Amino acid sequence: MHLPNNGASTGYNPIVELAKETGTPLHRWKETTLIIDGEGRQVAPSAANKALKQIWKILEEASDHSANHSKGIHCSASLYSFFETRCDEAIRAGDMDRHEVELILGMSQMWGAYVGDRVELQSLKYFYLEDCIEGGKAQRPSLDYVELNSLDDCFIPSNYQKIVSRVSAVPLAQAHIQFNTVMTSVEAHIGQSRSVCLTTSDGKKQLFDDVVVTVPLGWLKQHRESICHLHPRIRSAIDSISFGRLEKVLIEFPVAFWDSLPAGNGSNSDDDAVSFVHWLTPSYTNQQASQSWRLECVSFHAFEEPLRRNILLFYTFGDCSTYITSSIHGLQGEPRDQWLREFFEPYYSKLPGYASTCAPLRFLATEWCNDEFAGNGSYSNFQTGMEFAADDVVAIRDGMPEQHIFFAGEHTAPFDGLGTVAGAYTSGERIARRIIETR
Repeated sequence: MHLPNNGASTGYNPIVELAKETGTPLHRWKETTLIIDGEGRQVAPSAANKALKQIWKILEEASDHSANHSKGIHCSASLYSFFETRCDEAIRAGDMDRHEVELILGMSQMWGAYVGDRVELQSLKYFYLEDCIEGGKAQRPSLDYVELNSLDDCFIPSNYQKIVSRVSAVPLAQAHIQFNTVMTSVEAHIGQSRSVCLTTSDGKKQLFDDVVVTVPLGWLKQHRESICHLHPRIRSAIDSISFGRLEKVLIEFPVAFWDSLPAGNGSNSDDDAVSFVHWLTPSYTNQQASQSWRLECVSFHAFEEPLRRNILLFYTFGDCSTYITSSIHGLQGEPRDQWLREFFEPYYSKLPGYASTCAPLRFLATEWCNDEFAGNGSYSNFQTGMEFAADDVVAIRDGMPEQHIFFAGEHTAPFDGLGTVAGAYTSGERIARRIIETR
């Protein structure tokens, strides 16, 4: 669960509050990062730390530049071009050498795992809408991350069972929920009581006072015609806002070999446990050059007991996600595991401590790109070419009150909650309150 929190935020996060209320554990990451270069060698910790500091500095500068000068930034400008400009300036000033620039530009690709696509596609003009940078950190884009405040980047190391049970208790007890039923159209009949007609895949028509459409943006893009009399401005906004392709692959090992080597004092402590690993674009994989992707993961072995696991959670994005999900689609059991093993082994085998006895025990991979009801992707992002991104969000958020049809979801959240679970939750509360206040 990922919630950006900028200076305009009140700091209130409904998912964090639910986690506290339900006793759902939260993990605070330590900044222990490994970087594996393109040749498969571990980057020296001093060089890695220096590069990471430079990357966060440039990201903060890009966010400020976007927020303060958005109107003057051409819609074709990308976040990556901003990195290139800053690196060129640093070289001319003598503050960086070519090797440092190569490392920083390579590491800038990690932004893809935040928004679900390549950093070259991230709009600089609307980078401020992705403003999840506070205190030199950014939050991950998965359903596991929460932020308690601007300096606390937290992760849910267990699952959402207690939170889902709490949120669903009232609807399950008091609402009529129709499972395994697909909405095929929503149409307003102005001037009638219970004026919104909703048609489902079984051919049934039902009338409602108001309808809130909460489907993912990706689904809306593919089924705009299901919203009858959709306002042209909203149709344009749905077309304009881009949709990411984030996926996850979890790999469980018999031991956490990457944490098995002793620290300089001859022992291993929780403070030494690796939290993050970044692989720069590799030259050592069996894939074609166009399919040699940089990857990153987080280590579940960094959790405190009893939640510690010998698991690496990989984040993939963009074309890499599409390649993986299209390749494993339809595969089950050992053929699926074998494909994932062959793809990821060149990466995890480069970690310190790896041996043939460390072969993975099992794999778990998402396939949101293959899921129609996930919108064949992950969540909204803001890519180059967008000219009116902020206005697009507001247009969908405003909905069509004259037709009693509204929209909710992460793509309609407040600007500091776009692309997040907490933002989606907040958008639902906001629409419910808005409807009630009109009664």
